Amino acid sequence: MLKSLLLCGISLVVAVSLCTAPVEQTAELRGHSHDVFTLAFAPDGRTLATGSGDFHRDASSGALEEYGELKFWDLGSRTNTHSINGKARYWTVAFSPDGRYAVAGCGVHGQRAGQIQVWDWKSQTQIAAITQDWLVQSLSISPNGERLATVSYGAQATLWDLPHLTNPTPLEAHLDEVTSVAFSPDGKLVATGSWDRTVKLWDTATAACVRDLHHSGPAGSVSTIAFSPDGELIAAGSGAIENGPHAAGGAVTLWKVTSGEQLHQWTHPDHVTALAFSPDGATVASGSRDKRVRLWDVAGKSQQRELKHSGPIEALAFSPDGATLATAARDRECVIRLWDVNRLLSRSHSR
Repeated sequence: MLKSLLLCGISLVVAVSLCTAPVEQTAELRGHSHDVFTLAFAPDGRTLATGSGDFHRDASSGALEEYGELKFWDLGSRTNTHSINGKARYWTVAFSPDGRYAVAGCGVHGQRAGQIQVWDWKSQTQIAAITQDWLVQSLSISPNGERLATVSYGAQATLWDLPHLTNPTPLEAHLDEVTSVAFSPDGKLVATGSWDRTVKLWDTATAACVRDLHHSGPAGSVSTIAFSPDGELIAAGSGAIENGPHAAGGAVTLWKVTSGEQLHQWTHPDHVTALAFSPDGATVASGSRDKRVRLWDVAGKSQQRELKHSGPIEALAFSPDGATLATAARDRECVIRLWDVNRLLSRSHSR
Protein backbone atom coordinates (compact mmCIF):
# COMPACT_ATOMS: atom_id res chain seq x y z
CA MET A 1 0.00 0.00 0.00
CA LEU A 2 2.79 2.44 0.96
CA LYS A 3 4.58 1.76 -2.34
CA SER A 4 1.36 2.45 -4.24
CA LEU A 5 0.83 5.72 -2.38
CA LEU A 6 4.38 6.81 -3.06
CA LEU A 7 4.05 6.03 -6.76
CA CYS A 8 0.78 7.94 -6.86
CA GLY A 9 2.50 10.87 -5.18
CA ILE A 10 5.30 10.85 -7.73
CA SER A 11 2.79 10.69 -10.57
CA LEU A 12 0.85 13.60 -9.05
CA VAL A 13 3.99 15.76 -8.77
CA VAL A 14 4.86 15.04 -12.40
CA ALA A 15 1.29 15.74 -13.51
CA VAL A 16 1.04 19.03 -11.58
CA SER A 17 4.43 20.28 -12.77
CA LEU A 18 3.52 19.48 -16.38
CA CYS A 19 0.25 21.40 -16.24
CA THR A 20 2.10 24.63 -16.91
CA ALA A 21 4.80 23.11 -19.12
CA PRO A 22 4.89 23.57 -22.91
CA VAL A 23 2.88 20.94 -24.78
CA GLU A 24 6.10 19.63 -26.36
CA GLN A 25 7.55 18.85 -22.92
CA THR A 26 6.52 15.31 -22.02
CA ALA A 27 8.09 14.79 -18.59
CA GLU A 28 10.22 16.18 -15.78
CA LEU A 29 12.58 13.90 -13.87
CA ARG A 30 13.10 15.04 -10.27
CA GLY A 31 15.32 13.55 -7.58
CA HIS A 32 18.62 15.42 -7.63
CA SER A 33 19.22 17.92 -4.83
CA HIS A 34 21.77 19.98 -6.78
CA ASP A 35 22.26 21.20 -10.34
CA VAL A 36 22.48 18.50 -13.02
CA PHE A 37 25.69 18.96 -15.00
CA THR A 38 25.62 16.02 -17.41
CA LEU A 39 23.26 13.49 -18.98
CA ALA A 40 23.43 10.63 -21.49
CA PHE A 41 21.03 8.13 -23.02
CA ALA A 42 21.85 4.43 -22.97
CA PRO A 43 22.27 2.90 -26.46
CA ASP A 44 18.88 1.15 -26.25
CA GLY A 45 17.16 4.43 -25.34
CA ARG A 46 15.47 2.95 -22.29
CA THR A 47 17.71 4.53 -19.65
CA LEU A 48 18.95 8.06 -19.02
CA ALA A 49 22.01 8.71 -16.85
CA THR A 50 22.33 12.06 -15.05
CA GLY A 51 25.14 13.43 -12.91
CA SER A 52 25.23 16.20 -10.33
CA GLY A 53 26.87 17.46 -7.15
CA ASP A 54 24.08 16.44 -4.79
CA PHE A 55 24.24 17.32 -1.10
CA HIS A 56 23.45 14.97 1.78
CA ARG A 57 23.50 15.55 5.52
CA ASP A 58 26.00 13.47 7.49
CA ALA A 59 24.12 11.28 9.98
CA SER A 60 26.65 11.69 12.80
CA SER A 61 27.82 15.30 12.46
CA GLY A 62 24.74 16.80 10.86
CA ALA A 63 26.98 18.65 8.40
CA LEU A 64 25.77 19.18 4.84
CA GLU A 65 28.23 17.43 2.53
CA GLU A 66 28.58 17.45 -1.24
CA TYR A 67 29.27 13.96 -2.50
CA GLY A 68 27.78 13.84 -5.97
CA GLU A 69 25.51 11.29 -7.51
CA LEU A 70 24.90 9.46 -10.75
CA LYS A 71 21.25 8.59 -11.23
CA PHE A 72 19.87 6.14 -13.77
CA TRP A 73 16.28 6.66 -14.89
CA ASP A 74 13.95 4.15 -16.49
CA LEU A 75 12.30 6.17 -19.24
CA GLY A 76 9.29 3.87 -19.48
CA SER A 77 8.22 4.42 -15.87
CA ARG A 78 10.23 7.67 -15.53
CA THR A 79 11.61 6.52 -12.20
CA ASN A 80 15.11 6.48 -10.71
CA THR A 81 16.16 2.82 -10.65
CA HIS A 82 19.87 3.02 -9.74
CA SER A 83 22.07 5.58 -8.00
CA ILE A 84 25.83 5.77 -7.52
CA ASN A 85 27.36 8.08 -4.92
CA GLY A 86 30.79 9.42 -5.87
CA LYS A 87 31.57 12.00 -3.16
CA ALA A 88 32.36 14.55 -5.89
CA ARG A 89 30.58 16.50 -8.60
CA TYR A 90 29.89 14.49 -11.76
CA TRP A 91 30.66 16.70 -14.75
CA THR A 92 30.42 14.20 -17.60
CA VAL A 93 29.03 10.70 -18.26
CA ALA A 94 28.73 8.32 -21.23
CA PHE A 95 27.56 4.76 -21.83
CA SER A 96 29.65 2.13 -23.59
CA PRO A 97 28.15 1.07 -26.96
CA ASP A 98 26.93 -2.23 -25.50
CA GLY A 99 25.27 -0.37 -22.61
CA ARG A 100 27.10 -2.37 -19.95
CA TYR A 101 29.36 0.35 -18.59
CA ALA A 102 28.82 3.94 -17.56
CA VAL A 103 32.02 5.99 -17.63
CA ALA A 104 31.99 9.20 -15.62
CA GLY A 105 34.30 12.12 -14.92
CA CYS A 106 34.12 13.96 -11.64
CA GLY A 107 35.90 16.38 -9.36
CA VAL A 108 35.38 18.23 -6.10
CA HIS A 109 34.28 21.78 -6.89
CA GLY A 110 36.94 24.27 -5.81
CA GLN A 111 39.65 21.61 -5.66
CA ARG A 112 42.07 20.43 -8.33
CA ALA A 113 41.80 16.66 -8.13
CA GLY A 114 39.37 14.64 -10.22
CA GLN A 115 38.66 11.05 -11.17
CA ILE A 116 37.67 8.91 -14.13
CA GLN A 117 35.35 6.10 -13.04
CA VAL A 118 34.14 3.04 -14.94
CA TRP A 119 31.00 1.40 -13.53
CA ASP A 120 28.98 -1.68 -14.24
CA TRP A 121 26.01 0.53 -13.50
CA LYS A 122 23.32 -2.14 -13.13
CA SER A 123 25.24 -3.92 -10.35
CA GLN A 124 26.73 -0.60 -9.12
CA THR A 125 30.19 -2.21 -9.25
CA GLN A 126 33.20 -0.02 -9.96
CA ILE A 127 35.40 -1.62 -12.63
CA ALA A 128 38.21 0.95 -12.64
CA ALA A 129 39.10 4.42 -11.36
CA ILE A 130 42.00 6.75 -12.09
CA THR A 131 42.72 9.91 -10.08
CA GLN A 132 43.73 12.98 -12.09
CA ASP A 133 45.50 16.17 -11.02
CA TRP A 134 42.51 18.10 -12.36
CA LEU A 135 38.78 17.47 -12.42
CA VAL A 136 37.52 15.63 -15.50
CA GLN A 137 35.13 17.79 -17.52
CA SER A 138 34.59 15.92 -20.81
CA LEU A 139 34.88 12.36 -22.12
CA SER A 140 33.92 10.27 -25.14
CA ILE A 141 33.88 6.52 -25.82
CA SER A 142 34.93 5.10 -29.19
CA PRO A 143 32.23 3.41 -31.30
CA ASN A 144 33.75 -0.04 -30.71
CA GLY A 145 33.86 0.57 -26.95
CA GLU A 146 37.58 -0.17 -26.69
CA ARG A 147 38.94 3.35 -26.08
CA LEU A 148 38.12 6.38 -24.01
CA ALA A 149 39.11 10.01 -24.59
CA THR A 150 39.11 12.37 -21.61
CA VAL A 151 39.77 16.04 -20.92
CA SER A 152 40.82 17.51 -17.59
CA TYR A 153 41.63 21.14 -16.90
CA GLY A 154 44.85 21.77 -18.80
CA ALA A 155 46.14 21.88 -22.37
CA GLN A 156 45.90 18.19 -23.29
CA ALA A 157 43.50 15.30 -23.77
CA THR A 158 44.23 11.63 -23.07
CA LEU A 159 43.31 8.35 -24.75
CA TRP A 160 42.80 5.23 -22.58
CA ASP A 161 42.04 1.57 -23.17
CA LEU A 162 38.71 0.41 -21.73
CA PRO A 163 37.44 -0.90 -19.44
CA HIS A 164 40.43 -0.81 -17.09
CA LEU A 165 41.83 2.63 -18.05
CA THR A 166 45.21 1.34 -19.18
CA ASN A 167 47.73 2.57 -21.77
CA PRO A 168 47.23 6.35 -21.40
CA THR A 169 48.21 8.29 -24.54
CA PRO A 170 48.42 12.10 -24.33
CA LEU A 171 47.18 14.37 -27.13
CA GLU A 172 49.22 17.55 -26.79
CA ALA A 173 49.11 20.51 -29.18
CA HIS A 174 46.65 23.07 -27.83
CA LEU A 175 47.92 26.38 -26.49
CA ASP A 176 45.21 26.86 -23.87
CA GLU A 177 42.79 24.83 -21.79
CA VAL A 178 41.15 21.88 -23.57
CA THR A 179 37.45 21.80 -22.73
CA SER A 180 35.79 19.10 -24.83
CA VAL A 181 36.42 15.86 -26.69
CA ALA A 182 34.48 13.63 -29.12
CA PHE A 183 35.15 10.50 -31.18
CA SER A 184 34.09 10.46 -34.83
CA PRO A 185 31.38 7.91 -35.72
CA ASP A 186 33.92 5.60 -37.40
CA GLY A 187 36.36 5.89 -34.49
CA LYS A 188 39.27 6.93 -36.71
CA LEU A 189 39.37 10.50 -35.42
CA VAL A 190 38.99 12.19 -32.08
CA ALA A 191 38.29 15.93 -31.88
CA THR A 192 39.31 18.29 -29.10
CA GLY A 193 38.07 21.83 -28.50
CA SER A 194 39.97 24.51 -26.62
CA TRP A 195 39.97 28.08 -25.38
CA ASP A 196 42.78 28.67 -27.91
CA ARG A 197 40.00 29.13 -30.54
CA THR A 198 40.68 25.84 -32.33
CA VAL A 199 39.22 22.40 -32.79
CA LYS A 200 41.91 19.82 -33.48
CA LEU A 201 41.38 16.47 -35.20
CA TRP A 202 43.60 13.56 -34.14
CA ASP A 203 44.31 10.21 -35.78
CA THR A 204 43.39 7.69 -33.08
CA ALA A 205 45.82 5.09 -34.43
CA THR A 206 48.88 7.36 -34.30
CA ALA A 207 47.78 10.07 -31.81
CA ALA A 208 48.94 12.63 -34.40
CA CYS A 209 47.12 15.91 -34.98
CA VAL A 210 45.94 15.80 -38.60
CA ARG A 211 43.90 19.00 -38.92
CA ASP A 212 43.27 22.34 -37.18
CA LEU A 213 39.89 24.02 -37.48
CA HIS A 214 40.24 27.71 -36.65
CA HIS A 215 37.33 29.60 -35.21
CA SER A 216 36.37 32.89 -36.86
CA GLY A 217 34.60 35.73 -35.07
CA PRO A 218 34.86 37.04 -31.50
CA ALA A 219 33.04 34.14 -29.79
CA GLY A 220 35.91 31.71 -30.27
CA SER A 221 36.53 30.06 -26.90
CA VAL A 222 35.38 26.49 -27.66
CA SER A 223 33.52 24.73 -24.85
CA THR A 224 31.66 21.84 -26.53
CA ILE A 225 31.95 19.84 -29.77
CA ALA A 226 29.99 17.15 -31.64
CA PHE A 227 30.34 15.14 -34.86
CA SER A 228 27.39 14.65 -37.19
CA PRO A 229 26.17 11.03 -37.29
CA ASP A 230 27.68 10.48 -40.77
CA GLY A 231 31.01 11.96 -39.64
CA GLU A 232 31.06 14.55 -42.42
CA LEU A 233 30.49 17.61 -40.20
CA ILE A 234 31.71 18.80 -36.84
CA ALA A 235 30.04 21.46 -34.73
CA ALA A 236 31.59 23.56 -31.97
CA GLY A 237 29.86 25.63 -29.31
CA SER A 238 31.83 28.60 -28.05
CA GLY A 239 31.83 31.97 -26.34
CA ALA A 240 33.60 35.31 -26.46
CA ILE A 241 37.20 35.21 -25.28
CA GLU A 242 37.36 38.84 -24.16
CA ASN A 243 37.66 38.89 -20.36
CA GLY A 244 37.74 35.10 -20.30
CA PRO A 245 35.30 32.33 -21.22
CA HIS A 246 32.40 33.81 -19.23
CA ALA A 247 32.12 36.94 -21.36
CA ALA A 248 28.90 37.58 -23.28
CA GLY A 249 28.41 36.32 -26.81
CA GLY A 250 28.30 32.77 -28.15
CA ALA A 251 28.22 30.80 -31.40
CA VAL A 252 27.69 27.39 -32.97
CA THR A 253 30.08 26.79 -35.86
CA LEU A 254 29.89 24.06 -38.50
CA TRP A 255 32.92 22.74 -40.40
CA LYS A 256 33.38 20.10 -43.06
CA VAL A 257 35.64 17.44 -41.56
CA THR A 258 37.55 16.41 -44.71
CA SER A 259 38.46 19.89 -45.91
CA GLY A 260 38.25 21.98 -42.74
CA GLU A 261 35.97 24.43 -44.55
CA GLN A 262 33.77 26.52 -42.24
CA LEU A 263 30.22 26.13 -43.53
CA HIS A 264 28.07 28.20 -41.21
CA GLN A 265 27.84 29.92 -37.86
CA TRP A 266 24.77 30.52 -35.68
CA THR A 267 24.86 32.95 -32.74
CA HIS A 268 23.66 32.96 -29.13
CA PRO A 269 23.64 36.03 -26.86
CA ASP A 270 25.86 34.15 -24.39
CA HIS A 271 28.39 31.31 -24.20
CA VAL A 272 27.26 27.99 -25.76
CA THR A 273 27.73 25.21 -23.22
CA ALA A 274 26.01 22.12 -24.70
CA LEU A 275 25.65 20.73 -28.19
CA ALA A 276 24.25 17.67 -29.99
CA PHE A 277 23.27 16.48 -33.47
CA SER A 278 19.99 14.64 -33.89
CA PRO A 279 20.51 10.98 -34.93
CA ASP A 280 19.40 11.76 -38.50
CA GLY A 281 21.87 14.66 -38.70
CA ALA A 282 19.19 17.13 -39.77
CA THR A 283 19.09 19.17 -36.54
CA VAL A 284 21.62 20.64 -34.14
CA ALA A 285 20.53 21.42 -30.58
CA SER A 286 22.58 23.99 -28.69
CA GLY A 287 22.28 25.17 -25.08
CA SER A 288 23.66 28.39 -23.68
CA ARG A 289 24.14 30.49 -20.58
CA ASP A 290 21.34 32.63 -22.03
CA LYS A 291 18.91 30.05 -20.54
CA ARG A 292 17.83 28.87 -23.98
CA VAL A 293 18.06 25.69 -26.00
CA ARG A 294 17.88 26.37 -29.72
CA LEU A 295 17.18 23.88 -32.51
CA TRP A 296 18.89 24.60 -35.85
CA ASP A 297 18.10 23.21 -39.29
CA VAL A 298 21.45 22.02 -40.67
CA ALA A 299 20.43 22.07 -44.35
CA GLY A 300 18.44 25.30 -44.23
CA LYS A 301 20.83 26.92 -41.74
CA SER A 302 17.91 28.46 -39.85
CA GLN A 303 16.63 28.39 -36.28
CA GLN A 304 13.69 26.03 -35.84
CA ARG A 305 12.75 26.38 -32.17
CA GLU A 306 13.78 28.10 -28.94
CA LEU A 307 13.15 26.39 -25.59
CA LYS A 308 13.19 28.62 -22.52
CA HIS A 309 14.60 27.42 -19.20
CA SER A 310 14.97 29.08 -15.81
CA GLY A 311 18.76 28.88 -15.66
CA PRO A 312 21.89 28.51 -17.82
CA ILE A 313 21.90 25.27 -19.82
CA GLU A 314 24.32 22.63 -18.57
CA ALA A 315 23.57 19.55 -20.70
CA LEU A 316 21.39 18.17 -23.48
CA ALA A 317 21.14 15.00 -25.55
CA PHE A 318 18.93 13.35 -28.16
CA SER A 319 17.65 9.83 -27.57
CA PRO A 320 19.06 7.21 -29.96
CA ASP A 321 15.80 7.12 -31.95
CA GLY A 322 15.70 10.92 -32.15
CA ALA A 323 12.22 11.10 -30.61
CA THR A 324 13.23 12.74 -27.32
CA LEU A 325 15.47 15.64 -26.35
CA ALA A 326 16.64 15.76 -22.72
CA THR A 327 17.82 19.06 -21.22
CA ALA A 328 19.20 20.19 -17.86
CA ALA A 329 19.74 23.74 -16.63
CA ARG A 330 21.53 25.24 -13.65
CA ASP A 331 18.51 26.38 -11.67
CA ARG A 332 16.91 25.74 -8.28
CA GLU A 333 14.62 23.04 -9.64
CA CYS A 334 17.35 20.41 -10.26
CA VAL A 335 15.11 18.89 -12.93
CA ILE A 336 15.70 17.07 -16.22
CA ARG A 337 13.20 18.01 -18.91
CA LEU A 338 12.14 15.61 -21.68
CA TRP A 339 10.85 17.07 -24.96
CA ASP A 340 8.96 15.48 -27.85
CA VAL A 341 11.16 16.26 -30.86
CA ASN A 342 8.47 15.54 -33.45
CA ARG A 343 6.13 18.04 -31.78
CA LEU A 344 8.89 20.62 -31.55
CA LEU A 345 9.76 20.38 -35.22
CA SER A 346 6.18 20.05 -36.48
CA ARG A 347 5.21 23.25 -34.64
CA SER A 348 8.21 25.03 -36.14
CA HIS A 349 7.18 23.92 -39.64
CA SER A 350 3.58 25.05 -39.09
CA ARG A 351 4.61 28.61 -38.29
